[in-house]
Amino acid sequence: MRLGLLTLLLPAALAAQSPAVVAALATGTYFPLDVGDRWVYRIDDRAVTASYQTWRIDRTAMSGGLTYSVMAIEGPGTIYAEYWFRGDGTGKVYELGPTGDILFLDPSGQSPATLQLAHAAGTGGSYTTAIGTFPDTLAYTNMINGLNLENGILARGVGLLTSTTLMLTGSSGGFTQGRTLVEATVAGIRFPAAVPAVKLGIESLTLDVSGQHVTNCAVPCYFPACGLAPPGYDPPGTYKPCAQARVELANWPAGASRAVRLQLVTPGGTAAFDQTLKLDASPTESVIFVQVPLYSAPNQPLPAGVYQLLANTADGVAQSSLAVTVR
Repeated sequence: MRLGLLTLLLPAALAAQSPAVVAALATGTYFPLDVGDRWVYRIDDRAVTASYQTWRIDRTAMSGGLTYSVMAIEGPGTIYAEYWFRGDGTGKVYELGPTGDILFLDPSGQSPATLQLAHAAGTGGSYTTAIGTFPDTLAYTNMINGLNLENGILARGVGLLTSTTLMLTGSSGGFTQGRTLVEATVAGIRFPAAVPAVKLGIESLTLDVSGQHVTNCAVPCYFPACGLAPPGYDPPGTYKPCAQARVELANWPAGASRAVRLQLVTPGGTAAFDQTLKLDASPTESVIFVQVPLYSAPNQPLPAGVYQLLANTADGVAQSSLAVTVR
């Protein structure tokens, strides 16, 4: 779903933005509703500092002949709730209530809505967060009830960046809750939290080696006289099962070690595979793909069992692991 809103910005205004922000601006909506969109917010309130809440668009559903995006909200703790939203071609967003649609958001600020905007579209200016600077925002106010007032910022292409709720009473009045966006994936665009990480992946957590449903890394003979050439190819029928692993350093400090030791450890604790990888010095992410052998010798696959795939930086600062079943 794409809400048709203002989509043009001067090139000079875009020049300083990250690629993710520039891509998000092109989606043209202040409240994204695509299936797969996800937001993580830090929640501060009177009882807890720094708990977390996740918003997700899980699916679409029909009601009254209209299609709605179903938003699941999880946390803090065991809290779970669902809300149904839909957008129209003017940029308005409606929430499905007990008796029908309620106007939830009107970016023009002209219509009464759950979110009463303090500014018209495009006049909220730039707003900087930990995941980027967003040049096209809307400030809103939302009188939740007679006692609680919410103020917040929406960014085109991302959605809610931050909000604060105040209780408008006497001695018990004041701050009650704040939300701050710490991570998002919107319309396939990632806005990750800029934290250092070692990430490890493998093509499957269950590898069917005995059924030969993994890659055979045997090298065939590619030319008629290869039998006369130095060794390097494998005889016909050779089986060398292997699996694709992925190792990544994300947001890694410039001075930290970029050597990563990758091991496949057998159920008995010995290393069936052990290789040290040198990742490049990219300031954002550095990725290497490796084919991990699942054999001790040609035509001798590893025994069935649960193995550990381990990635450790050479200086011992960070590690990651996966349990991989070989069968």
